Amino acid sequence: MTTIVPVRMRDDTLEQVDKLQRKVHAPSRSDAIRRAVEISDLLINAVEHGDKIIIEQKNGKQRQILISGLNRYL
Repeated sequence: MTTIVPVRMRDDTLEQVDKLQRKVHAPSRSDAIRRAVEISDLLINAVEHGDKIIIEQKNGKQRQILISGLNRYL
């Protein structure tokens, strides 16, 4: 089932969606947003279960990513 959801977003947010669409080669803005929601859900679930999100740079340096609104789980 598919539901049409009218969404208002600021111009800069829409620019981010367009940039994401290009980067992930999504066929549409809707698909890019769907992918972003899936990724967000994955990361949020991990943090809720006590996991940490770590980004490792090419040089091996690591940093933890904090998600706004989830600090209570840390």
